[in-house]
Amino acid sequence: MIFKTEGNKYNFILKTTDAEIKNDFSILAIDKKTNLCSSINNLNLILSELEIDCKDSRFADSSWILPYELGKSLYYKAKNLFSDKEFLAFLENYLDLDREESEWENIYFEK
Repeated sequence: MIFKTEGNKYNFILKTTDAEIKNDFSILAIDKKTNLCSSINNLNLILSELEIDCKDSRFADSSWILPYELGKSLYYKAKNLFSDKEFLAFLENYLDLDREESEWENIYFEK
């Protein structure tokens, strides 16, 4: 499953495979000006909003392999979150600060 949404400065893509055993889950932020992107699902802000303990090692990396039901549940939580324009505005400011601290993967996003 894929969900795309657009903020003022960034585009966002939520992705999860729809496998019945395990899901590969990730959230990408793509800078509209440079087309550089980074996985952001392991940001403390995202972890907090998805009610994930930041000390849980399953969520330390930028891509998560999760049991089917957990991956599906997180996908729908994230989709609701990223449908909220106020949250997106707050997140974009957070991402700007994150980038200032060089916490950005800077991977070129190819459409």
